[in-house]
Amino acid sequence: MDGKIDLVGSFATDWIRYSDYDIKETSTGDIYITPSENASFSMYNPFNVAEDLIINLITLGDIALKLEKEMNKKNKEKLYNEILIFAKKYGLLGLISASVYNQNIVGDEKVLLIENNHITKEKIMDESKYINQFIPFVEDDDITINKYKNCVDIVKREDSPKFYGKRPVILDLVFSKFYSEKINWIIDFAKMIAKHFNQLLVYKNTSVNLTENVTIMAGKFHARKIGFTINQLDKTTIAWEFDSLKTTIETIYAFAVTDEKIVFNRCKHCKNVFIANNIRSKYCDVSCRNRANVKKSRERKSNK
Repeated sequence: MDGKIDLVGSFATDWIRYSDYDIKETSTGDIYITPSENASFSMYNPFNVAEDLIINLITLGDIALKLEKEMNKKNKEKLYNEILIFAKKYGLLGLISASVYNQNIVGDEKVLLIENNHITKEKIMDESKYINQFIPFVEDDDITINKYKNCVDIVKREDSPKFYGKRPVILDLVFSKFYSEKINWIIDFAKMIAKHFNQLLVYKNTSVNLTENVTIMAGKFHARKIGFTINQLDKTTIAWEFDSLKTTIETIYAFAVTDEKIVFNRCKHCKNVFIANNIRSKYCDVSCRNRANVKKSRERKSNK
């Protein structure tokens, strides 16, 4: 990969990933991905791997779009394996936070769902009903939510990061082994980004015919809870803060496709997503370019 996305400001957010994940089914038949019982966690900054993260997410969406045309047992297992690989690299999306307008969630009696979320069509839900969707495998005393007069606290029966201060309490739950997300939620988000990119390329390739701005798939992005501070060291910078990996991915994607210094495109031969510095770059690597040239040469010979 040649290109680097030009992220304006000081982008940084702590996110968690576990060393291993399991695909588990609830008694009602819902399929979730959840950290394995003996998995260990690590913290990382998604913006340090911005290019790989967005390309891997779109690739996951591409695979899901392709396999959904014939979702047999073999294809379902392949798709689940791709999701497990993605989760081990980057963790879960944090949809519990990204899908509602509420800042804290824990301690609120009701949660207000954003439009076009990947969780439910309901607009308002009870706090406990909403949270329980993300902890379907907890047992007694695994998680205790304590509500005091002026604050709330989450007590977990395991060793995982705990945050105090400005970060929402709900992240204590998101970063625990008890937090889970439905496979379909992750698939829907990945497909949405892949579809958006496909539509964007269609408009880019016909931009000479456009007479006014076109909004691509309007209403799909809801990065509601991005905060920032002003930091000073050798220079003054904006330090951005994010509530979820989902919002982080959406932000990286927006910068990637609007960056004027790089090319964010699909390889003309293999159709995979790639980033390059040169607008003339049509192939993701030398091998694809060589294969394309061989194919063209054979086609010319066959047409003689």
